[in-house]
Amino acid sequence: MPRLHTRIYLHFVAVLLVVGVVAAAVFAFHTRDIVRRMMAERITRHVAALVAERVDDRAALVARLNEIHDDLGMDVAVRDRDGALVAWAGDPLRDVERGGPPGPRGGPPPLMMPVRTPATGEVVGVVLTAPARALKARPMPIPPLWRPLATLGVALLAVALATRPLARRITRPLERLTDAARRLGSGDLGARVPEPSRRGGDEIAAVTRAFNDMAERVERLVRGEKELLANVSHELRSPLTRIRMALELLPHEGDAARRIADVERDLAELDRLMEDVLTAARLEATGLPTHLGAVDVQALLANLAERARHDPVIAGTPVRVEDGAAITLTADEALLRRALWNLVENAAKYGAPPITLAARATAAGVELSVTDTGPGIAPADRERVFAAFYRGDAARTPGVGGEDRHGVGLGLTLARRVAEVHGGTMAIDAGTEGVDGRGCRVIIALPRGPNGA
Repeated sequence: MPRLHTRIYLHFVAVLLVVGVVAAAVFAFHTRDIVRRMMAERITRHVAALVAERVDDRAALVARLNEIHDDLGMDVAVRDRDGALVAWAGDPLRDVERGGPPGPRGGPPPLMMPVRTPATGEVVGVVLTAPARALKARPMPIPPLWRPLATLGVALLAVALATRPLARRITRPLERLTDAARRLGSGDLGARVPEPSRRGGDEIAAVTRAFNDMAERVERLVRGEKELLANVSHELRSPLTRIRMALELLPHEGDAARRIADVERDLAELDRLMEDVLTAARLEATGLPTHLGAVDVQALLANLAERARHDPVIAGTPVRVEDGAAITLTADEALLRRALWNLVENAAKYGAPPITLAARATAAGVELSVTDTGPGIAPADRERVFAAFYRGDAARTPGVGGEDRHGVGLGLTLARRVAEVHGGTMAIDAGTEGVDGRGCRVIIALPRGPNGA
């Protein structure tokens, strides 16, 4: 579909074209009648002067009228002051002897001019003229249309060239609004539309100011929410530390030991949540990893697999590393380890064994993947699960043994943010080891160097 400024411009040109054609046609057709009437009036005035020279001699008057009839192709009649017919030339006007109309049947009425004597200027009669029957059958030709059309064409071309910048000027603020709305919707909370230099009161300027005010409020709300969450998470560390110290002082005997262990697991989960929130807030604020260095990808994956064998949450779930060539990239190893471990934990909680860690070199950089053979994630939810604190049905459903699947929905959010601050992306696909489309593969694509290098 054409852009808005193109549509406005074409509408301008189309309207001008229609107006031009109509004006040319009206000018061409009406000019014929105007010119003919002006000529007829002047000729009739001239005929009246010629008749005045012979008005006293009837024979000479008739001869003069016949000359006029033959030379000008007009029917002519002369009446005296009392209205009596004195002389005429041309067939249609003979009807006046019988009281008929003094003009061609069905044609325009005759023109009438007074006849004045040359010496005194006294009106002695009137002369009536009308087009001859032959001329009536052959009307005056219509002037050619190409001349007015050519003139209007030049005018239309000039106007069309002048209206193109006008159409662009009208639609440019709307294009800027559209672009800013897209950027704001994609997460760029700093997107703004340049306001007109002249503080006008037109609708586009009002919409621009309203959009900028809305974007400013949205940015303040989101920033305030993130700051509040980060501050609360930071402030919660002190009471959690005191709770841990109090738990250490309690006697660990019998049924109390089991309850204390449950509380400690909950505290560890809460501490992990606060750590994720603070890390995400730091990455959101800085937008850059803090400790860049060379990372041996295969060694990192092997370390994660070894950690999974001793982790109480993942212990018993097979985690293997797919063989591959040695790959090195520049990244923040601690953040990358954190992101991949979140993916391993998610695969262990919501997927099915075995869990496979893999890395492969691509033309754009390196792809790190975590694959399981569980039920997978529906295509409609693969983008939604990256939202903070989002938990799907699988996350809210107890496990096979009835245990609660701990998690608050920040693991994938933090992992994607880590990928983004390294200049990479993160996506979810179906696992190749799944059956009938089952399984889940989470892929982190990173450049080999910082800033997409």
